Amino acid sequence: MALSLRNLAPPCASAILAILALPAACVGSAQAPGPADPSAPTARLVRLSLPLLGDDDASFQQRLERAAIRLQAETTEGARPLLVIEFQVSDQSAPTPFERALGVARFLVSDRMAGVRTIAYLPQSITGHAVLIALACDEIAIAPDADFGAATAADDPNQGVEPGMVALYQQIVASRRSVSAAVVTALLDRDAELLRLETDAGLRLALRSELEAVEKEAVVASQEVLSPAGQLAKFSGREARAEGLVQYLAQDRQALARALGLGAGDLLVDQSLAAAWRPVMIDLAGPLDMRLVRRIETLLANEIGDQRANWICLRIDSSGGDPVAGLRLAQVLADLDANEVRCVAYVPRRAEGPAALVALACDQLVMQSGALLGGPAAEDDAADNGFAEPVVRQPEAGQPEAAPAADKPPRPNDARPLGAPPRLPDLKRDQDSLIASVRGALADKAERPWSLLAATVTSGPALQRYTHRETGETREMNPTELAEQTEPEAWQPGATIVAAGETLTLSTDTAVALGIAWREVDQADDLVELYGFESLPPTAEPNWALELVEGLASPGLAALLLVIGVVGLYIELSTPGLGLGGFVASLAFLLFFWSKFLNGTADWLEALLFVAGVVFLLIEVLVLPGFGVFGLGGGLMILAALVLAGQTFLLPKTSAQLDELRDSLATVAGASLFCLATGFALRQYLPRSPLFRRAMLMPPEEADRIEQERRETLIDYSHLVGRRGVAVGDLLPGGRAEIDGEIVDVIARGELIERGDPIEVVSAHANRVLVQRVRG
Repeated sequence: MALSLRNLAPPCASAILAILALPAACVGSAQAPGPADPSAPTARLVRLSLPLLGDDDASFQQRLERAAIRLQAETTEGARPLLVIEFQVSDQSAPTPFERALGVARFLVSDRMAGVRTIAYLPQSITGHAVLIALACDEIAIAPDADFGAATAADDPNQGVEPGMVALYQQIVASRRSVSAAVVTALLDRDAELLRLETDAGLRLALRSELEAVEKEAVVASQEVLSPAGQLAKFSGREARAEGLVQYLAQDRQALARALGLGAGDLLVDQSLAAAWRPVMIDLAGPLDMRLVRRIETLLANEIGDQRANWICLRIDSSGGDPVAGLRLAQVLADLDANEVRCVAYVPRRAEGPAALVALACDQLVMQSGALLGGPAAEDDAADNGFAEPVVRQPEAGQPEAAPAADKPPRPNDARPLGAPPRLPDLKRDQDSLIASVRGALADKAERPWSLLAATVTSGPALQRYTHRETGETREMNPTELAEQTEPEAWQPGATIVAAGETLTLSTDTAVALGIAWREVDQADDLVELYGFESLPPTAEPNWALELVEGLASPGLAALLLVIGVVGLYIELSTPGLGLGGFVASLAFLLFFWSKFLNGTADWLEALLFVAGVVFLLIEVLVLPGFGVFGLGGGLMILAALVLAGQTFLLPKTSAQLDELRDSLATVAGASLFCLATGFALRQYLPRSPLFRRAMLMPPEEADRIEQERRETLIDYSHLVGRRGVAVGDLLPGGRAEIDGEIVDVIARGELIERGDPIEVVSAHANRVLVQRVRG
């Protein structure tokens, strides 16, 4: 259901309703934001990837300095801009060395960073010496459930903490006055015991060793152990905020931006603060399938790796497609390093179904006026989307509900659209698999609620806008994700974005109002002004290599390569020693599998199946002729390799995969039929061709065969059949035997016969006499 702005309360109404404490006040949290506050500070966000290894600390200091210079240049005189440092831990088991953390901390408290206000943002748990970097910032913001502390957790506990390290920590903290010296000691020293003391002068944090001195200065009414001796001090986000160790609690960037008085789109990773943008646009047009995904992946690799592009705009105009393909592309885009590349999704018309998932996986989403995000796939793409669910669009406010067409009676919500492919029996399982994939790494890297992402490709529970009663954080969640929160009862429900049983459908103004889209533009040229380009970025085009690979991997050329390969093998077997057919066949099969490898549909499994199948066929023909087990098995392995080389799955689960399997089978079947016809024609032509007739192994003509048999029968021993004699020498298996007083060259059948053993003639053809030992 498309959510209209008319369903959202204006700012003044929300305020009045909130004061009157009416239940409808929760709807106001989803309203369109008011105009930007001109007094709001300028802000940038820089991501710190942990651990810091090698020269990571030096490169990060350069990035900080570039950010500070740019911020101060954009800020009016007298104002102090904000520089948010977002801590991102890629490997919790790999600690940051103290020397690397100290270098960054010293830079943060130096005069070069004095012109900006630094804020450490900890969306996940931070331990080890990376804590020192956070303490060197002016303020700290942390997620409520994240942990902070245990600065020497990775150091050897048997050696104790070095006094020099404690002194350096104290020096950094003293310049910021963010936490007390007692807390710093507890973060570093396992033997220290940290207490919360309630005195007549107020609350105070002190070490157990300082208790006597404190009691001399004030009356201690009560004491509580915050961190016992024997373990390093570590605080959750809520505990750190309660003790005054951090200044903000923020579950995500949106909540942090609100706490800092910024807009939702002001805190974005800016990886090009010192260098000019190197922008490029990539088109995603038409139904989304694996072939299109592989093309975009190749273009991304070329532009980022070879052309060093750091601003990628994915121009999306798609009416749906394969959800699995959309999930794969979304994961690729989410995996891009935000410190190096900014990925922007631009939707001029529509991004429906899986294309909406791809758009939400980008760093920023820009929509053109009148565009549509989400919604069901178009009818002409229904066959490509095995997960498509019918969506009943609700009428706009004040408009009558459209009556069903006379020739199409209304159907219930669970009925499939007329003309659409039948539902697969494992659809529910596949939807669960998609949701599980979205809930995993994709939601974390895309930094969006998994409920919102899943609503683009699956239909399920209602998606609502929730507001946290304490922090004011807003989030789109369904009941399942709400139940996963630490305090579900603290989230107050608001506007319904997606009704139960429907997929996400948002207009441009609604997506911008909800903060799902970053900006609205009137045309593509507005991107130039929005990002400060001189002109519209160029569109990436596939190079000749990509065009060649896609051409060779197309069904028509793939079938032609198979035909050429089989015909080449036939010619080689018919003309041994020439080598031309074998060379052409090898080249054709190499091109076939090479194109499939680069196109992403073939892997080592297909190559091994093909090679093993050929080997088994050769074994059947040359080594072990018999029941045909090797021949039949080898032929089936070759067919399986050729079919699997044209698809990305083993067994089809969606209608799109069924279509892909159909194309793959059609390619192999068509090539097989053409090979049979070509082989029959070549059998008739090659023996008579001037080039091959002298090289081909063909059976003799009928007259030649009769003459050959006549010549072979000039010496005839057929009269000896059934006669007996004695071996005059060992038959191994050939030798001589005396039969009716005549010495004859004979061959033993199936056994070795020693000299003097009695023998019997069992057959004779021309001069070839076959004998066996007489037993008994």
